[in-house]
Amino acid sequence: MAEHLADLWVNTLYMNGRIKEKDKAIYHYSVEILIEKVIGMSLILFLSICFGLLGQTILFLVYFSAIRKHAGGFHANTFRSCLIGSLGIYILYARVLYPFLAKHMNINIALTMIALIFSLVIGAVNHPNMDWNKKEHDDSKYIARVTAFIEFISIAFLSYLKFEDSYILFMSFGLILSAFLLLMGKLFGQEVKEE
Repeated sequence: MAEHLADLWVNTLYMNGRIKEKDKAIYHYSVEILIEKVIGMSLILFLSICFGLLGQTILFLVYFSAIRKHAGGFHANTFRSCLIGSLGIYILYARVLYPFLAKHMNINIALTMIALIFSLVIGAVNHPNMDWNKKEHDDSKYIARVTAFIEFISIAFLSYLKFEDSYILFMSFGLILSAFLLLMGKLFGQEVKEE
């Protein structure tokens, strides 16, 4: 679906003289990625409204996205797999793990600290889709590590101020999921080896 919509959009831009023939592939890729992100985010936000967790989910998406764009990590092979996996993880967290962790905040604190350690140690996984050169990879590691540290400090500070636990849990989940995907990327060998 996203590919078909991207085709329509890019062909319209080309027919109207907005882009050149040689740029169609670049625009197609960018538009397809944009459409996929909008579909994924929209479905997660729809579910969050159904679950009564919109504000919490927005914070999760902010925390997760801030690290994920620099850290990389595990990626599914297709958009469909990514979408199903993302929705499945979100539902599992919102309906099973979140209620459990709400009763056991100490476990959430431990998981968040472990996630910070993994984030600081690994930094970023150079997935083939990213294909960073050494400098880009080093820069991404640095930014991902700083982002993880800032997020951890903000979570700890808001916890100290007695911010509502549901928001703390979802912010923590952004950091935890990012670290989990970093580890999965390493374990599944989804990484360009630098020479």
